[in-house]
Amino acid sequence: MRWRQPFKTEKDDRILFAAINFVSLGSLAVTAWDFIVLQQGVYRFRWLSLVGFMLSTPGLIIYLAARMTLGRLFSKTLVIVEGHELITHGIYEHVRHPSYTGSILFFLGLPLLFNSVLGFVPVLPMILLVLLRIPIEENMLLREFGEEYREYMKRTKKLIPSVY
Repeated sequence: MRWRQPFKTEKDDRILFAAINFVSLGSLAVTAWDFIVLQQGVYRFRWLSLVGFMLSTPGLIIYLAARMTLGRLFSKTLVIVEGHELITHGIYEHVRHPSYTGSILFFLGLPLLFNSVLGFVPVLPMILLVLLRIPIEENMLLREFGEEYREYMKRTKKLIPSVY
């Protein structure tokens, strides 16, 4: 039996958007709780902390670069605003969804940075929800920009340059 995408429209996106925000904030809260309560606020630098720093810092930079590149066109909900144009320059030259790439890197790195295994628990559903949201966004952009977006899709990957 083939798997079917449960969310298909921008209307469904409100549910996904709320869920992504909920688990993202949950990840921050669980990581902070783990560090403050379970680890008693004692920071222990480990090699995984360095990996966490190397993921979360570029993740935040990528996310902010995506937001700055989009400028007034950035919206947390999936909408096309008047005068909307397809952005394919800057960080969008390399991937179609850099804000998702940045968010995923940031939320993967933060638990590592603070040595919080529990912080990963909400991150995995967040990544799944982002992967469910991408096709909705791409369908909306295909409807709005048609062949221009199709050509852009051929030149770029979704989240990881040259990979995926």
